[in-house]
Amino acid sequence: MPFEMKFQVNHLDRALAAARQAIAQPQELLGSVGESLLRVNRDRHNAGLAPDGTKWKELSPMTIGTAVWKAQGDDFRKSRQLSLAIAQKVKARRSRILYATGDMLNSFHYRVAGNALTLGFDGARESKLAAWHHGGTKPYEISPKKAKALAFGGLFVKRVKHPGLPERRLVGFPDSDRRLAADVVGDYLTVILNRVR
Repeated sequence: MPFEMKFQVNHLDRALAAARQAIAQPQELLGSVGESLLRVNRDRHNAGLAPDGTKWKELSPMTIGTAVWKAQGDDFRKSRQLSLAIAQKVKARRSRILYATGDMLNSFHYRVAGNALTLGFDGARESKLAAWHHGGTKPYEISPKKAKALAFGGLFVKRVKHPGLPERRLVGFPDSDRRLAADVVGDYLTVILNRVR
């Protein structure tokens, strides 16, 4: 008994053409992946976590003390009476690591150019700061550029031996990000194929 099947391949041809088009011009797809990776990286930054999920090293007491000193204002400098309210406010605000002004972490972005997706930091200053924090630094010396002495945390000195910045990984591509990117690509292609019906 002969068995015969007939297929209509024009729907399959249209679906494959749509998939080829999406792959040949991947800017929209890469933009979707970029948005997703940007969101999870910003969430990690806000939580003070490295890409592998480990917590960033806490701010040093000297860093917090310097921020408190700067926030006190002229009354404190004259009377040497520390405002506990200001100190507590500064400490709470500075509990977010690497977020003194927010400029560096807010400059984190993605860019799509052709068939390449790049995650990184905008601006010369922010990029440099991000590199220092990402990889850490060796100890270094700080000396005044315009004044006769440095003032920080209530101290006045000619030069300071900084212990170096601890490594706080800012970017990476852990397995969770790989799975996220694969899911976004799969969802994107599913939407493209569903349009062909």
